[in-house]
Amino acid sequence: MSTQQLAATTVVEADRAALARVSALPLDGFRDEHLATQLRRALASEGVADAGALARRLAADPTALRRFRRSIAVSVTGPFRDPHQFDLLERELLPPLLARPGRLRVWSAGCSDGSELISAGRVLSRLGGLERAQLLGSDLLEENVERARAGTAELPEAELRLRLRWERRDLLAGAAPGGSWQLILCRNVAIYFTAAARERLDALLAAALAPGGVLLLGRAERLRDAAALGLVPAGPHAYRRPA
Repeated sequence: MSTQQLAATTVVEADRAALARVSALPLDGFRDEHLATQLRRALASEGVADAGALARRLAADPTALRRFRRSIAVSVTGPFRDPHQFDLLERELLPPLLARPGRLRVWSAGCSDGSELISAGRVLSRLGGLERAQLLGSDLLEENVERARAGTAELPEAELRLRLRWERRDLLAGAAPGGSWQLILCRNVAIYFTAAARERLDALLAAALAPGGVLLLGRAERLRDAAALGLVPAGPHAYRRPA
């Protein structure tokens, strides 16, 4: 498919399949509009004429492949991104969780370079709950997981370094980390998925929540049917599983 044809914001299945093979990304779960936009940009930046030529370039050039993978997965993050959501965590969502006995398990699903989870850990430290927290970040891209691990090693806070763990995980593959989680952060991930993929992800995240646990989505995201998933609103873009 050429640049001109991609203007229709659709991606033919042959191109999607070829690019999925070479990129090792689950492209069938991403919206056509998102894929078409990123493909147009990739064709221009790599100087190739069509999706077939792009697939060949990606197979031959690891740097181009990394650029393409990051463009599809949209690895945009930063410390305390969307500060009002971290204010909500500190003021309203975390205190009830910390009031309960036992370990506090926090999962950042789609963690990118780890900034989100590290920020949540710093909030927990301010609230006096870090020493009993288990913090897991997962991401589709192994290169993001590597960046998160490298960043962890450079953190000045020894206690926070000890609590952080990172793993590669494809959310669209349908498996959550083992056990149940008191807090799940999955922000600005589902906005790039198809409706069917979002429904699968919503069900996955809801099932992973412990009783009383909280799911926090991004500021442009909401569950389509929280009640059907056994969840109730807990704040702006936040949901709780009743204890």
